[in-house]
Amino acid sequence: MPSNEELTTHKVATIISLVLSIWGNAKYAVSKSPFDPDSGFSPGDTPFSGSSIVTFVFWIILYILQITYVFQIFLPDIDSGRLNTTVLVGWHFFIFNAGTYLWSVLFGSGHYFWSEVVVLINFFNILVLYFNHRTYSIKPLGNWLLIHLPTSAFPFSWLFYAIFWNGAVLFKSTGLAARIIANVIVWDFLLVPGFLVLVFGDWGIGISSSIITFGLGLGQIFTKVIALQWIFSFVISGILLLLSVFAAVTG
Repeated sequence: MPSNEELTTHKVATIISLVLSIWGNAKYAVSKSPFDPDSGFSPGDTPFSGSSIVTFVFWIILYILQITYVFQIFLPDIDSGRLNTTVLVGWHFFIFNAGTYLWSVLFGSGHYFWSEVVVLINFFNILVLYFNHRTYSIKPLGNWLLIHLPTSAFPFSWLFYAIFWNGAVLFKSTGLAARIIANVIVWDFLLVPGFLVLVFGDWGIGISSSIITFGLGLGQIFTKVIALQWIFSFVISGILLLLSVFAAVTG
């Protein structure tokens, strides 16, 4: 059972990081990232630019899950299992949200190289959480929903997507060659989450990645309708959704 000092530190850290993350994303959503008048380039023009509406919905869901995660820290734990796990994953939660705040500041200011570095470090943080603490195997289902979704599944899907989007923005990838390469790379959004769904039964990552790729497809329709990227994205989203439902029902 965690000590009172550990729980207090964890409560303060999680609340501060969550507030920072919400503030950073809200500020970015209002101001958006800069448009380059010299080249006519916008971060919404790349082959990995998704729908702002779906992205907004994704983050609303994630923040609701994270607020629930923070709330459960203050609830008594009969078997001590939930709070023990919460403390173990707590600093990864803090790093993710603090990293999200830093990323939003850098990306919104046009510092795309450093924002990409932050995304990569944050993704490594979530990978360590995922494989070291195996949050996908948390039992019972109630604890899995309270801990795995807000700390591992949704953050993993967002960061995996952000690596490619931020990278595409960094290199201003809008030309034909970049789109052809993107048509190949986009299938990583099926291979990686699909592998985790099939091997670990992690339908949480399947669902969150399905939402992300649906948003990518919708965004690409309005970015470049005569292209394959939005078609591939919708196909990937549908397959991930089916795999996730299958894993949830059979698991």
